[in-house]
Parts: sequence; C-alpha cells; structure tokens
Amino acid sequence: MTKKNMLRRKMLRDMRKNFSQFITIFLMLLIGMMAYSGIKAYMTGMQDSADKYYAENNLQDLDAFGKLTDNDVEQIKNIRHINNAEGKLSFLTEVKNLNERDLQLNFIKTNEISKFHVIKGEAFDVNKSGLWLDQYFAKENNLKLGDELEFEQNDIKLKEKIIGLVYVPDHLAYVKDETEIFPAHDKYGFAYLSQNELPEAMRFYSSIMIDVDEESNRNAAKTAITDEVDNVVSVLNTKDQYSAASYQSEIDEGKTYVGIFSGLFIAIALLCVVTTMARIVRKDRTQIGVMKALGFSDKRITWHYISYALFLAVLGALAGILLGNFAFGKVFIDMEAAFFEVANIHTSTDSSIWFMGIFTVVITCFVCYLTVRGYTRQPAAEILRVERPKVKSRSLRFTTSGLFKKLSFASRWNIRDIIRNKARTLTGIVGVIGCMVLLVCGLGIRDTIDNYLDIELTQINHYKNRLYISEEASGKQIEKLFDDYSHDSSQTLGIEIKRDGELKAKTIFVNDAGDSVRVLDENWNKMELSSDGIYMTRKLAETEGYKVGDEIEWHIMGSHTYYRTKIVGLNRDPQSQNLTMTRAFYESLDLEYKPDSIYTDKAVEGLPNGTDSVQAIDKVRDGMNQMLDTMMTMVVMLIVFAALLGAIIIYNMGILSFSEKDYQFSTLKVLGFSDRKIGRIFIQQNLWIAVIAIIIGLPAGYGVVNYIFTEAIGDMYDFSIAITLTTSILSALGTFIVSLVVSAWLTRRVAKIDMVKSLKANE
Repeated sequence: MTKKNMLRRKMLRDMRKNFSQFITIFLMLLIGMMAYSGIKAYMTGMQDSADKYYAENNLQDLDAFGKLTDNDVEQIKNIRHINNAEGKLSFLTEVKNLNERDLQLNFIKTNEISKFHVIKGEAFDVNKSGLWLDQYFAKENNLKLGDELEFEQNDIKLKEKIIGLVYVPDHLAYVKDETEIFPAHDKYGFAYLSQNELPEAMRFYSSIMIDVDEESNRNAAKTAITDEVDNVVSVLNTKDQYSAASYQSEIDEGKTYVGIFSGLFIAIALLCVVTTMARIVRKDRTQIGVMKALGFSDKRITWHYISYALFLAVLGALAGILLGNFAFGKVFIDMEAAFFEVANIHTSTDSSIWFMGIFTVVITCFVCYLTVRGYTRQPAAEILRVERPKVKSRSLRFTTSGLFKKLSFASRWNIRDIIRNKARTLTGIVGVIGCMVLLVCGLGIRDTIDNYLDIELTQINHYKNRLYISEEASGKQIEKLFDDYSHDSSQTLGIEIKRDGELKAKTIFVNDAGDSVRVLDENWNKMELSSDGIYMTRKLAETEGYKVGDEIEWHIMGSHTYYRTKIVGLNRDPQSQNLTMTRAFYESLDLEYKPDSIYTDKAVEGLPNGTDSVQAIDKVRDGMNQMLDTMMTMVVMLIVFAALLGAIIIYNMGILSFSEKDYQFSTLKVLGFSDRKIGRIFIQQNLWIAVIAIIIGLPAGYGVVNYIFTEAIGDMYDFSIAITLTTSILSALGTFIVSLVVSAWLTRRVAKIDMVKSLKANE
C-alpha cells in the first residue's frame, strides 16, 4: 500500500470516527457562505434586473414638472443633449366600482420613453381606447383583461376596459402618500391611458419625461430646461425620486449587513476548525510520531491534516454558494418582488461570491496549518513520548484557597477545566454570543418598527382624518372646510436648496396644525416651534453637514426668488427628512399661505367639496401593520438561524468536551459519582458559558440592530432603536434553553463511556 493510499484511508477513518465534529465545521461554513452568497445573489440580482429593465424600456433621465403643453415638449426636445421628451398627465383618483381602491391615472401620447413591459394584452397605441393596468394591482384585486373600471375626477367620468397588464420602469415602487413606507398593491396602483381619452381642455401635461444623451450631460440639460422653458416649475433626476431611489436604497442596505451575518458564521466555523483540529492532532500525536519514523515527510503529514479542512471547506463553501443562490437568495428576491415591480427579477451570482468562497477555503486551510505545524515540526523521538499536560499549577492554585474553598466540587472542577481548555471555552462563548445576537436582532427589528409606528402614528400625527385640499379649491370652500372640520392645517412646498452652486430638491412643511401634527425634538419629546427661522430634521442635517445657526439659501420650485433663512433648531421625524417652519415665519417672508391639508378628529362622510381625498389615520395604521407583518419572515429566519447556531456550537463544544474528558469522567465514575451527577457537572459548565454569552450578547445584539438602522437604512429614514425588556428576556431565555436542552441531550453519552478503554488510554 502506498503512503498516499495509507493517508487517504486514515483520513476517511478519522472523519468517520469524528463525524460530529467535522459535520459541525461543515455546517458552519455552509451557513456562513449561504448567508453571504444568498444576500449577495439577491442584491446583485436586483441591480442587474433593474439595470437591464431600465435599459431595455428606456427609463427617462429627468422629469420636468409644471402645467405643460406640446409646445413645451417640443421646446425641450430642441435643447442640446436631449434625445427625446414625452408629456404625461398624472392624477390620483378612486376606482368607483372597487371598494376603497385608488389608481394613479397617467395619460400619454407616445410610449417611447419609460416603455411598457406588457405581461398580457396589447402594446400601447394612442388611438386605442382602454386601460393599461398595473400588473400587481390587477393580481391583488383579481382583475383580468376585459374587466371594466370606472373613474370620476373633476366632472370627468371614465369607464374603461383593461386591454393590457403592464410593468412600467418609472413605477418600480410607489406609495399613495408620505404616510406609507411600503407599497400596498391591493389598495393603490397605477394605470395608463391614451391622451385621446381626455377632453380637449385637459390635454396638457403635469410632467415631461426626458431622455438625455449621456449621464454626464444631465446637470447641463437640467439647468437649460429650467432657464429656457418658462412653464417648467422644477426638474428632478428620475433616479433621485421615490421609485428608483427606494429600490436602490434597498440594494445598498444589503451591502451594509451582508458581512455581519455571514462573517459571524464563518468566524465561528474557523474557531471550530482550530479546536477540532487541535484535538485530532493531539489525539494523533503517537501516530504522527510513527509516520515520521516510517519516513513520512513533515510536508506530507502537514498536508494530510490540512486536507481534512480543505475537503470540508470546499464542500461547505460550494454547497453554501449553491443553496445561497438558489434557495436563500430566492427567498429574499421573492420578498423584494412583493414590493418592487421589476420585470424578470432574478438572483445573480457575481465574481465576489466565488472570491469569498475561495477566500474561506484558503483561510480555513491556513488556520488548520497553524494548528498542526507545531506537532509536525517536532522530531519523531520527542513526539512518541507521552505528552505532559501543559497545566501551570500556579494558575489553578487559586481554586483551592480563599472563597473558592467554599464552592462545590462541581464548580471548582469546572473552573479548572475552563482554564485548561481556553480555546474550546472561547469557541463556545463566541458561538453562543452569536446565537444571542441573532435573537436580539430578529426581535429587536420588530420592536424598532413597532416603535416607529407609535412615533409616526401616535406621537407626531395626532388626528383621526386628514383632508387633502384640491389645488382648484376656492377660498370660500377652504373657509367652509375650516368651519366644518378644523382650523389645523399645513402646506407642503417643494423647494431647492442652493449650496456651493449645486441645487438639491427638498420639501418644507409649513406647520399651522397646532397639536394635530406635533414636532418632536432630538429626544423624541414634543417641542414648540419658534417663528424666528427654519427647523431641519436631525438626519438631514447630519447627511448634508448643517448645524443650528447655519443659514440656507433656497427657493420654491417654480419661483426664481431666493430666501436666506437661519436654522434655529433640529427636530426628528422617523420617515420624512425635511424642513419645517411655522405659518407666521412663512408669511413673514411675504409668502401667501395656501393650506393643502386639514386635520380633524371629526368624522368625514364622502368627499367634501374642495378636497381631493380623505385619509383616515386608523386605515393608515392598519395598512402599515399589514405590510409590516411581512417582516415576520425575516424575523423568523433570524430566530431559526439563532437556534441552529446555538445548537450546533453547543453540540460541537459538548462533543469536544466529552472527547477530552473521557479519562476524567471515567475517574469520577470509579470514585462513585453517578451518571446523573457527572451530567450535572457537564451541564453546569455549559450554562456558565451561556450566561457569560448572554451578558455579552445583549449589548452586542443592540449594537447590530443599531448598525442596521443607522447605516443600512437609507437617508430618508431616522429610526430610534427600541429593544424592549421583553425582547431582552426572551432572547436570554431562548439562548439559555437551547444551551440547556442540547447539554442535557449530550449527557446521555456519560452512560456510554468505556471506563476500561478511557483509563488504559492514559497509562
């Protein structure tokens, strides 16, 4: 038999004998790579899917807003760097023959920009009567081709058949208003119609979609449009608006936490490699000496043990990549597809996933090499001698003096065992900390979202109904609305802030709502607004580099008059990062206050004259709770992974512990200790480790949740981390129970110890 075959047979025999330890390493590497490749696959897939979708369907580069005509479209087309331009009239309306369903109707003349991706039905034709309907809205409401929908808006009555089900690239994501954080496809969607469906008097545009020749020319084209086309109120980059921006934000969020979860599992896997291989090599000490005496080179022996880790790492990494891409990543991409309308969205494996797999294999083998080289470098004669335990009597002397004298035998025995086996103990602590972190993370995310709902829908918005005032409402109609419902009102204005020659689009909330819409300070407490200047949300100030006392230069979109106002305070809003001022300060700038919303606690029947829509805060709350229930999928996944991690690491630690303490346990049995007593000693040590891990894991879990909500969440949100006492207790209890159950299950091995074999092995 050749030396190569001998070593191969030895490797297979060792793997069979130490199957539980090796399967632990395999599982940890698999889970780590599955987490990394799964998150990367869905993020890369989202990016690739959107890029392809944008390119194939010609997503516009810019959107110009105002009351615009065909002449404005032609004027924009003639501006340098502009390839094409198309007008669009959009407005929100209720579907009369569907209960509490709203659609954004879009009327167009051509469809060369932001072209439809038709799922079923006909392609767009301006000469056709009918409705091209949002595929998601149709699916959620069981609508199909040929069904009729009825609308009524400003004395215009429409009854249209569905002739196409479509995706549209500038509608990847859409919400009805700023109170919603996720799309509600069952209650709100979009539809497109031919401009010919409108009466002649309404054939104007609320926006113009603009295709620019090169990305580098967008700012120049934007400036030219603003300067040359009088009817244009504002021009915005399409990818800075909600649809594309929220989609891109979701991708960027994944980039910030992909390393946290995968890194945790891979790091623990490497610790498992160290402890497992150290035990196997130490156990094989005599065999290594024999192999060296028989002429096996140090290099061949070292490679023999590295091959254990190489085999497991390659298998674990490859299985993790495949499962991550086709299973774990598929779960995530399906979750994203429930919110974002992207044609043919799919997972995608990029080179970084394979690089990470190779890196994991290399680092695993390197760690194994560092573990075994100390033995293989020794002369054969020295290795064949019985290894003396490396125990410093001084380091253990304290366990026989002072307060330690009063401890039970089990406690002193476990303290000495922990000191002797630091690597195994450290692996156990780190692994159980990981379990605790995942539990706190899963439950803490839900707590934080619940806290967001409380702040947004109870502390800030303190009303029952919000009436949206129509732009065409007369002064008398507004006064009647005030008299009938409330004088609490607000006005929201689109503005552009000028800084270092660059314009950035923001909004100003002119607050005259009294206690109906409260403003919260940096500690989430109610604050009173001063009429001496403007307030900025803390997140916006941090993002843009502003502070209290700074002056900002801004103008209202559609006006060329600039104002310089001082930031007199910072406030916090979890959802809307904007500027706020009082009505008194706004009017002190010689600006006319025109409310667009009224807030009331009175019941509102139907649609009062002068309003476009009415929003009940209870329905907003119900909708948000329904949408946030989908987050439970992620929470449950984190809890399952936490339990799996805890069980695997405690099991591995327990198996190693039994393998290393056969002799000690056998000695205890000879001295008269019952199996139950020995089992309690074993369980006690694991529970100590669990308690230490819980104490460290709780703040670590809080840190991970804080990182996710401060770094991963986009600039539009400002969440306050809220981890409740219940979450802390449940996480600690869950970790403790996992440790207790697995440890108790492992104690069955005590009865199976072969005392003769264990005692003779140490002679």
